[in-house]
Amino acid sequence: MQPVNLAIIKSSIAVFSALLGAILLFSIKINHKKLCAAISFSAGALFGAAIFALIPEAFNTLSENNLSLKLLELAIGVVSGYLLFFFISKYYSHVCPACSASHFDEQTTKKFSEIALALLTALSFHSLLDGLAISAGQADDSIFAAIITHKFPEGLALASLMYSANYKKGKIISYVIGVELITIIGAVAGSLFNGMVSPTILGGLTAHISGGFIFLAIHAVHGEMLKHHTRLVTVSLIFGICLIFSVHFLFS
Repeated sequence: MQPVNLAIIKSSIAVFSALLGAILLFSIKINHKKLCAAISFSAGALFGAAIFALIPEAFNTLSENNLSLKLLELAIGVVSGYLLFFFISKYYSHVCPACSASHFDEQTTKKFSEIALALLTALSFHSLLDGLAISAGQADDSIFAAIITHKFPEGLALASLMYSANYKKGKIISYVIGVELITIIGAVAGSLFNGMVSPTILGGLTAHISGGFIFLAIHAVHGEMLKHHTRLVTVSLIFGICLIFSVHFLFS
């Protein structure tokens, strides 16, 4: 786990990345194709972080000596993280506005005030897990790189949704800052409670977070974006994966 001060610094940078994405909305014209490329790239980064960093970290942290039992615990953690995000997105609210950008049609944006509480609650939970992932990453900069890469289109997508629903600029920025600050809370909590839980629980939590990342990556490139921009999505996704692969093996 990261020391508290370093966790605060890294999670603050992640929050700034989301805020920068939101501010960018008011500076340049963003079309669906550009947003699609950014989201697909960040999806690749999340997938790469799960495969190259979080899952190996979880495997090494689990304390079981029995390899079969260790793999079973790892699988349970990954699947539980995937299913949690799946059920939240299906029955409560889209847990990530960037990953669900193509699902927010014109009618949905007009009714944003009706779904705001559910969306912002789900996004806050997502931000909490991002913070925990930062604290769980130890010295692995690939996890940090994946999160700040994903935060940018996340802030951009949330701001775009609120802007389409006729929210004022100040309120949009305050909403983005509010939900993204939960990332810092997650990072601090993960660092503070590091020594209070067993390696098995820490490994299971890391695997759980990786399952959520895998869901977000798959959800981001599935559906309308993939149907309309297959080549763009594929290339952007691969570049995102390659970025995390490079960061992980060059700097970790």
